[in-house]
Amino acid sequence: MNLKADGRPANRRDIAFKAVLVAGSILVIYLSATRNPRASAWEVIRTVPFGVALLTAGSVYAGLCAAWSTWRLILAIRYRATPIAEWAALPRISVIVPVYNEAALISNTLRSLSRAKYPSERLEIIVVDDGSTDGTWTQIQRAAEMDGRIRPLRLPVNQGKRHALHEGFRHTSGDVWVTVDSDSLIEPDALRAIVSPMIADPSVGAVAGNVRVLNKADGLIPLMLDVRYVTTFDYKRAAQSMMDGGSVLCVAGALAAYRRAAVEPHLKEWLHQRWLGRPARAGEDHAMTNLALRNAFKVRYQRSAVVRTMSPTTYHGIARMFLRWGRSNVRETFELGRHLVAAPRFFDRPAMTLNYIMGAVGLFLPYAFLAVTLAMALVWPVTFGLKLLAACVSSSLFPILFYAAFRRSSDALYAIAYSLYSTLLLSWIWPWALVTSHKSVWMTRGSAPPLSSGHGMAPSPVHAPIAPAGLPV
Repeated sequence: MNLKADGRPANRRDIAFKAVLVAGSILVIYLSATRNPRASAWEVIRTVPFGVALLTAGSVYAGLCAAWSTWRLILAIRYRATPIAEWAALPRISVIVPVYNEAALISNTLRSLSRAKYPSERLEIIVVDDGSTDGTWTQIQRAAEMDGRIRPLRLPVNQGKRHALHEGFRHTSGDVWVTVDSDSLIEPDALRAIVSPMIADPSVGAVAGNVRVLNKADGLIPLMLDVRYVTTFDYKRAAQSMMDGGSVLCVAGALAAYRRAAVEPHLKEWLHQRWLGRPARAGEDHAMTNLALRNAFKVRYQRSAVVRTMSPTTYHGIARMFLRWGRSNVRETFELGRHLVAAPRFFDRPAMTLNYIMGAVGLFLPYAFLAVTLAMALVWPVTFGLKLLAACVSSSLFPILFYAAFRRSSDALYAIAYSLYSTLLLSWIWPWALVTSHKSVWMTRGSAPPLSSGHGMAPSPVHAPIAPAGLPV
């Protein structure tokens, strides 16, 4: 059987789809370069009100983005994960798993934590059932019976992920808090890896894990998101980790570590955070990251701390996920900016400040240019429609090369599909998130479907004690 780098079989449909992506991309670029409509793009731009000004502004912004991206690429190439700490140096840690209606998945998550290579006497696992209405609580109790390090807590009614995490934090005894999502599986060395930057550098207050897609066999969307996650973590987070010694702007909740001393004094503020007059529920990981940055702690990325998490498989699912991320990103970008201005010491971290400014501008400016381009593509489809498609294909070249370099897999070609998909079908989300950022909810789902058999971990209770996985910024 022909296997890919990740062990999945390369079936005929997969090969055929990639061939279509390549052939279609070549055709689009060829037509865009050779098709000569009656009205050239330049002639149309000159006749459109403010056309030349928009083209000039877009070119300047594109140039800045190219320089910024090149700088980040250099940093990402230079990045190296912190060596995993020696066994004797590992601190006592508390792993907190908030869960809501995940009866089909929580057993796998807890099994992966039980199998973690970490000193048993220095590890506690706190599972907080946030008022589940399915069989989640039963699964948690069974796991706790099999592994004495698992401590189950139950909230009587659903209160949201932030409250569930806070309840877990209240019952911890560890010097480091590690959060793991209830639909995620950690690699055996992930816990040791994620605390290692804190051991090596006392000024590190938070560490981001390396998030990958668990359910790649479940369709096109997980495959596209897998490419996106590689560029988000191994490129963007790795680069941010090199800025001023550690300036990662968001530590994803699928696997995150926080130094207790860095965030515990601010838990009340975090729990009761408000935005535009309403409680801020979603984006609790981004808000916690801001607490560490605001209090002059470094935030690092640890590539060797791998977690695999379930990805949406439908358009509705990915749109809801991105909208949740987008709204929290708007809120936390504003909050961090407010403190950057108020605290002059932050300008001692110029790389983080520059990265923040580019990210803040990226909340709205690219979508203004895209809206104009889409409008012109509708009016002049031959002149601008082909060029828009060609731009999507061209912009996917970098993630293709980056993914291929890291994974040695032809799945890199799904970057083309993602570029087209996100531009044509998802680009409305970020402007909508900007104007609806006051709507902040966890967007919990119901009982999740079982994992497909291709992952080798069918949902089941833990049977025996076992010694001890992005509008992106």
